[in-house]
Amino acid sequence: MGTSRDRRKRIVVTAAVALLFAALLLAGCYGTLDVPSELEAQVRGACGGADCHDEVIEAAEAGPHADAGCVICHEGADKEHAATPDKVEAATDWRIASCAECHEGQAATYLYDDNAKAGPYGGSVRVPATPKKATFARYSTIASGHAFVKDYNEEGAHKWMFADHRAITRGKFETCMQCKSTKIAWSWTNSKPLTVASDTDVELTHTKTPTTPAKTVKIPKGTVLTYATDAKTAEVDAKATLPDGTVYTSRPKASEDATKNFNMLWAATVAATKETMPYGAGCNHCHDPHSGEPRLVRGAMLTAIESGGPDGEGGLNPYGTGQQRAKTLADGTAQDVTNSQCGQCHVEYTCGKSGVDGKDRDVFGWGKARDLHEMYSAKYDYKQDWKQKIIGEPLIKSQHPELELYWNSPHYTVGASCADCHMPEVRGADGEVFRSHWLTSPYKYEDAKLYAAFAAKTGLDATYVDKPCARCHEDKKAEGVAIQHRVFAAQQRAETALAGSVAALGRVKTAKAAGTKVDEKAYAEALDKHRRAHVLWENLIVSENSMGFHNPPEVLAAMAESEKLAKEAAAGATAALK
Repeated sequence: MGTSRDRRKRIVVTAAVALLFAALLLAGCYGTLDVPSELEAQVRGACGGADCHDEVIEAAEAGPHADAGCVICHEGADKEHAATPDKVEAATDWRIASCAECHEGQAATYLYDDNAKAGPYGGSVRVPATPKKATFARYSTIASGHAFVKDYNEEGAHKWMFADHRAITRGKFETCMQCKSTKIAWSWTNSKPLTVASDTDVELTHTKTPTTPAKTVKIPKGTVLTYATDAKTAEVDAKATLPDGTVYTSRPKASEDATKNFNMLWAATVAATKETMPYGAGCNHCHDPHSGEPRLVRGAMLTAIESGGPDGEGGLNPYGTGQQRAKTLADGTAQDVTNSQCGQCHVEYTCGKSGVDGKDRDVFGWGKARDLHEMYSAKYDYKQDWKQKIIGEPLIKSQHPELELYWNSPHYTVGASCADCHMPEVRGADGEVFRSHWLTSPYKYEDAKLYAAFAAKTGLDATYVDKPCARCHEDKKAEGVAIQHRVFAAQQRAETALAGSVAALGRVKTAKAAGTKVDEKAYAEALDKHRRAHVLWENLIVSENSMGFHNPPEVLAAMAESEKLAKEAAAGATAALK
């Protein structure tokens, strides 16, 4: 790490050469300045200093980046910007490379990928892709009509987030890009327009058919993007304005081509952050680049922390007590702060265009699976996701709810955070000890062969091994796998029951379409039970990525309940036909 610090100092010294000239320019632009303080600011490359960026300068001076020049992360933060700030923008460098200058180990471990699987479930094998349907044989029936049936694979490493999002063959929306790109999330939350820097061709992979290739659209240089979410309705108002004045929007009129609007809006969003391929989400997704403190950039999460959850009172953990229900990172426990950083993406949310009412929403559910049925019924009348093709009725399609499942789990209760298991300490070749940013299964850190390969590739000291599980237990991987096997067996029973419930409800739909009279009350009760059973299974098993390990008692109880409700739904649907 010493070499990178030397480079950083050289950058700072170079920036200092333009001190006096920049300070004089600033005096011309902004009037009389305190030249000594301006010179001090200029040494850090902060053209404009405290007179222009007082809060940022104050935060930087108090943090670990106090001796770092602004030019390291802000291209154009030099005398030209100081002279004409309205014409020369000090652009932010969103690439991980800008942080790697000083944080080589963190960057190298974050961008590591072994394309491997250490346990019987999940893993990060992306080549060849592993379809979820290979694990859940009845998923195509249970989620019939949803695009995830078409393309839904086990996750790859974080390194490939943006690239994998671009490559999927189901429809994609600008809203989803807030997890795939720090630049987009920050722009959205802070109401900062983005401008596409150069002409960019974007392939619409989801338009490919068995007989025709995917379409490609050109996003011209100068296209301006704006993003906003209505605080009350959670409906998105996003626009891509081309240089010729053409506007593509997330709120197209009935007379407009909605598909073209959403395709162009997504493509423009991709073009605006293409420099961050293939990872998209960078260091400043979780770390304030000025103060170095933890931060959150997902606006929907900030809203949920303020007023989300089953009781509408929010909190970092809406199921917690006392400090666990803090509404800011500054007031939260260290455990909840870390968990929330990960939870910006590892959480259930409604994101993108609904297949029911066509509205583009951006909102965190901020509730456990057992509460989502009531929450989404009350707030959206179940119109937020998609309509099940066989049943002909809307259901909930959950996303990766690792955070919600982990709340109040056995490991949460004893104080463990996501980082304790997924980001153990490692040691660089220079002796510096830091948290690994290879965000992967703890099983991999416990595996000698996989860890040795990881250390060799990222320049770590392979003799320094901080096994996440062994830190608190003896070798209990076998016990952990046994728990996952129990959960898998329980979910198979629920999966089978759900497929039966879908078939029974589908028969009711067919009968009604043929004009056959059915018992509507019995049918409504059966549908309600199916919806409750569905969200428990789909949320906690298919969408969540630990096969129950993040909270075994909760998942096992939920699978028993899901199986019971699904069987009752099937019986009720059959009775409705009689």
